Amino acid sequence: MRVILFGFDGLRPDLVTEQTSPNIAAVMAGGTRFANARSVFPSETRVATPSLATGCRPASHGLVANALYDAAASPGRVLNTKHLVAMDALIATHGRLLERPSLGAILHGVGKRMDVVWTGTAGAARAAFPEAGALGGFRWHPEEGVGAAASIGPGPDSAVPNTPRVRHAARLFIDHVLGERRPDVALFWASEPDVCFHYEGIGAPASLQALRDADAALGEVLEWRAAQPDRDEIVIIAMSDHGHVTGHTRIDLVAELSAGGFACGRKLTAETPIALGGGGAPGLWVKGSDTATVRALCAWLQAQPWVGLVLARDAAAHGLAGTVPLAALGALHARSPDLAFTFAGTDDPDQFGIPGRTFIEAADVPAGGGMHGGLHRRELSATLAMMGGPVPAGRVTETPSDLTDIAPTILALLGLTPEGMDGVALAEAFGRDGGETRRVILPGHGGAGLAMDHARGRAYPAGSGTGFG
Repeated sequence: MRVILFGFDGLRPDLVTEQTSPNIAAVMAGGTRFANARSVFPSETRVATPSLATGCRPASHGLVANALYDAAASPGRVLNTKHLVAMDALIATHGRLLERPSLGAILHGVGKRMDVVWTGTAGAARAAFPEAGALGGFRWHPEEGVGAAASIGPGPDSAVPNTPRVRHAARLFIDHVLGERRPDVALFWASEPDVCFHYEGIGAPASLQALRDADAALGEVLEWRAAQPDRDEIVIIAMSDHGHVTGHTRIDLVAELSAGGFACGRKLTAETPIALGGGGAPGLWVKGSDTATVRALCAWLQAQPWVGLVLARDAAAHGLAGTVPLAALGALHARSPDLAFTFAGTDDPDQFGIPGRTFIEAADVPAGGGMHGGLHRRELSATLAMMGGPVPAGRVTETPSDLTDIAPTILALLGLTPEGMDGVALAEAFGRDGGETRRVILPGHGGAGLAMDHARGRAYPAGSGTGFG
């Protein structure tokens, strides 16, 4: 048995059609589609990637946000984990990047191999298989080739759309990884449609074309598989790490917080005692976790019309009401912010008629661009389908799953017993039933709340909104 994992960054499952992505649709039709697959919180790539890699949520693996504060590794400022220098700082301080072993490391320990080809950020590539260098593994990214011959080269520069890089990497993946190295597990990550969703808009013609082009790369992988003598024993997993919503209005958080009387910035200093993350669920680290400041900041956030939910690291210690605990989302870690919040959103259509709108903070993403990170159900929604091996054909399951269930499922497909993971092997991959689902509402403030679906012995966030707080 072999497994090929093909990831599409940021792909909402409702955008998978015969027109935009016929090859993903073919995997869904020829195998099992997980209709309620979800991301983790925050629904950001450099939180999602280690969750996929380790089968654990951020509370366990430790990368709690795309931009995070680690007092030991960088006492003066927030680290942006897309950059290798930030990852290097975490490794130098703590001796490792992730607090749980990755799938690649687990497979190495039992004499099997995993190779990674990645076209997103270098930081995310590192998080997909951080132990590759030490274990003699293969992980290729244009900025960092681990175990790759110098003749392979970096390939095209990053661009919008990032199609040239994706197609170049796909050729390397098929010819070198699948054709020559033939690992037990091969992971390819396409940075589209996420790049175009951010900068062109979710439903823009350029974004849909970028999706078609990335889907064509999957088509080439499927053609390769069809030509193999053991093709029926090669499992294909088509997936994404999160969805997107459209950012209709920009919010300058530093300006807003300053106007509210809170000195903040990307650094944590005497002048800015509140450090600010970014994205769709910005974190706020308060110097010394000062209770008076945390309380005042929480109350101020809850009064803002652009805030959806406020999430707390330790509500009891600070006497905070109307907050959702980070622990309930598997997101409570030593690096977690004192407070985080999501932007208020709706399911109204955007300028292209795509449902899902919210506010936007990211400095380099224009208004009208896609955003993710929060708890809008369309940010949480992820694409997941499996085909081949024991996976039944033509089946759709409604039982929730998330990214942390994929690694244990791969191990089970390879005849291995998953251990030490938050996720579980998905029964549907073996023709069994996923079980029942029970929904619980966690109340927030102002009538807002968070729906949590309990299934498989776990709790999965289903989306936030008003009316059930």
